[in-house]
Amino acid sequence: MKLIDQLLIGQHLTLTQAETIFRLLFSEKRMDKIFKKLILVLLQKKGEHPNELAGLIRTIKTMEHQKQKNRISYLVDGCGTGGDQSHTFNISTISCIVAAGAGAHVAKHGNRGVTSQCGSADLLEALGVKINASPKRMFLALKTCGIGYFHAPLYHSLFTNVQPLRMELSKKKMRTIFNLIGPLVNPLNPRSQVIGVFKKQLAETVVQAGRKLNYQHLMVVISNDGLDELTTTDKTFVIELKKGILKRYLISPSSLGLKQSRRSELKGGSSKDNCEIALAILTGKERGAKFDVVLLNAAAILYVSGKVKNLREGLREARKSIDSGNAYQVLKNLIRMSHGA
Repeated sequence: MKLIDQLLIGQHLTLTQAETIFRLLFSEKRMDKIFKKLILVLLQKKGEHPNELAGLIRTIKTMEHQKQKNRISYLVDGCGTGGDQSHTFNISTISCIVAAGAGAHVAKHGNRGVTSQCGSADLLEALGVKINASPKRMFLALKTCGIGYFHAPLYHSLFTNVQPLRMELSKKKMRTIFNLIGPLVNPLNPRSQVIGVFKKQLAETVVQAGRKLNYQHLMVVISNDGLDELTTTDKTFVIELKKGILKRYLISPSSLGLKQSRRSELKGGSSKDNCEIALAILTGKERGAKFDVVLLNAAAILYVSGKVKNLREGLREARKSIDSGNAYQVLKNLIRMSHGA
């Protein structure tokens, strides 16, 4: 096949070529397992190009019949690709709840933990959310209480055909392009997101893919010490895409009036441990490093949503969300609505 020859010599695919090859990859019959595995390995070995990442996302959305729909003011998501091996608590999930308490509408897309003990689904389930509630019910929760949780396995049956290959390569400690796509395949199609990546060179790939996918406002972040979040432990490298214009800059905790923390202060654990951390933050009992890093990430979510003009304003609104009890109330409303109450 010509496209595999192209990958063999390390040549990047065009957007159209990428869509063609991924349609074949998702096919049940048209390409055998060896060729499918070869595609994933060759893409990873040469380094994934924005065309290839955008082509994969477009293919998924087309084949899953995802459409641009349900326009909601301030619709946003915030999550990382995972894979940073930092074992922090669920910073982005709690930050999404705080941002919802400040007026954003958060379409939280997530899954169970793969590279960590506790993914977003594990945390929300431990908090009492029915994570497999129907799309209709979660969309109603999104509209009425500011956040809905959209559990990836319920929306991406297409991945069934490639999951065995991914697992096989994962056992050999080989990541694939699929390790990058989680934040980009949100079934609600938010045009504004905060996305954390686990390697600095991937930030450019993700933001350029986001540009090709017509994102309106995107912050792709990785901290200098390797966290796929905005962090208070070090400076955070940001590539921001806003209305087609790219900016690259560093954010330091001190520049926003936040105290620098240690990595050990952001450690998480089991679902039970992370549930206790989440409740302590949302009820205002935790006021240390964990509180600060949630404020920072919630501020970024509010900023890209268009709810606030900058991170400083976002920090003030995130703090109000917790201090007023709004953030905790958002969680209680989500739990109630997910169970149909």
